[in-house]
Amino acid sequence: MSDTVLAAPQTGKQTRRARIIHEAHKMIGREGFDGLSLRKLASAAEVTVPTIYNLIGSKEQILVELFRAWIAQIEAALDQIEEIQPLDLAETIITEAIDLIREDEVFFRAAHLAINRLVEADSSREGFEKLGVKASSMQTAAVRAAQAQGLLNGTIPAETLGTLIYFNYSEASRYWMHGHYTLDDFRNTALTGVYVHFLSDASDAFRPELLNRLSQMAPPKI
Repeated sequence: MSDTVLAAPQTGKQTRRARIIHEAHKMIGREGFDGLSLRKLASAAEVTVPTIYNLIGSKEQILVELFRAWIAQIEAALDQIEEIQPLDLAETIITEAIDLIREDEVFFRAAHLAINRLVEADSSREGFEKLGVKASSMQTAAVRAAQAQGLLNGTIPAETLGTLIYFNYSEASRYWMHGHYTLDDFRNTALTGVYVHFLSDASDAFRPELLNRLSQMAPPKI
């Protein structure tokens, strides 16, 4: 018997849902989030507007789903890496995210601007806060792994460091989404944040590695 595991076929609902998300991605890339019309989206995805609401929800929820899919892609890429060291894990979370953005920068800039605007208007909207927690938890996991290996002393809680690393990444993303940073600037600033925050709790043996990596980074732009 073959060892090949066949993926379960998609149901009609799953197929329509995937088509809606795909067409929404294209529409936001072309016209921005404000140009995302549920009527036009329904036509492009060959469904009805009520079907969009039933399968996903409002325009805002569609945006949340697009970001969830992006985070899932980052997690899938991490799963392909065996025996990754904690610092490399923290770096890879950032580099994978930015590499995916690089593949479709116009869409991601429009999507980031939209979700940033919506969060500023109402950070408690369903789904928005969960995206931040999910992204932050990835860095927290890297910090915990470093503590478990004795690379970090553990005097600063893992969740605190993970949240601060994510906050630095988010601030760098704001500069990029508004056109003040290139993607390389974004990457440089986000990675610098990883090294500086790891240094704040690093063991004596781990500090030289962090300082070496930090020395290779250009100073973040202001």
